Amino acid sequence: VARRTGTMNPRSIRSLFSFLLISVILLVGLPTGADAAGKKKKKDPLELRAVKSDVKYIRCQVCQEVAKVLSREASMLRDAKGAKLKESDVLEKVEKVCDPEAVEGEWLITHDLQEKGSELKMVLMKDQYGACGSECKTMQRACEKIVADRDTDVAEILFTGSPQRAALVQRMCHNDDEDGFGACVKKPPPLPKARPKGPAFDPVDKKDLDMQRMMKNMKDMGMGGMSMYNRDDMEDMMDDEDMEDPSLTDNPYKNYDQSIYDPSEPPAPGVAEKVADAVRGAGSAIRGGIDAAIGWGKGLFAPSKESAAKAETESLGEL
Repeated sequence: VARRTGTMNPRSIRSLFSFLLISVILLVGLPTGADAAGKKKKKDPLELRAVKSDVKYIRCQVCQEVAKVLSREASMLRDAKGAKLKESDVLEKVEKVCDPEAVEGEWLITHDLQEKGSELKMVLMKDQYGACGSECKTMQRACEKIVADRDTDVAEILFTGSPQRAALVQRMCHNDDEDGFGACVKKPPPLPKARPKGPAFDPVDKKDLDMQRMMKNMKDMGMGGMSMYNRDDMEDMMDDEDMEDPSLTDNPYKNYDQSIYDPSEPPAPGVAEKVADAVRGAGSAIRGGIDAAIGWGKGLFAPSKESAAKAETESLGEL
């Protein structure tokens, strides 16, 4: 029987390279001792959905905030483009004002909904940014009910008329002729005494938000394929994917009728999908690295001519 030589076949090199790659991907997100001690509990899926029954309490406030944002954006556009300004430029701003991931919709993650007596108030959290949970989604839903089906009308008002805030609030929020533009015509009803308080404001790092926004912009430009994960994301990827029993969470809305929520959003990708996406995103760089590793391995482990001849002689001798 011929003796085994010290060669390493390409399949073994590929397996080794893949193992090292996945190890690096996972280890980057491993928590330190301090991080593990302060690890956050997974969010209840109900906290990530809008509460439809709360929209009527905040419609007017949302409408006024949207008018303020659009008035500012339209004024900036006029200053920047002057006579070259097109209605399509204004329409683009209107279409993004209800998107918490866009600059125009940033107001959604800088406000908190707080109970003030019998009213539900939008409170500006100065110099703070929050995760877009249930309250953010509720404000977003109120915004969409005002703007979504009337975006071209709003853009036309801004393009042809005065972008002044007071005039825009009057046109968008106090119009008796159309329900969508009449959010402030009627006073909102008082909060029911039995309504539980909403979740606390959940601050997030502005750098994480900027990174998410950058990745979204790259994807919108057709440069998708890679995902960016922070440390908390990587911890969640390694955690058990089974969802916690909602009855064991501190969700303030757990006793609500499920019908008040928006339909569930599609489930987040699992560990295998996220790791696969990260590996796929590396693309040609990984394939090039594997090919280089194979070439290096062949050169490192290939026997010299003398050792190959010696092995062949010994093999014939044994026969």
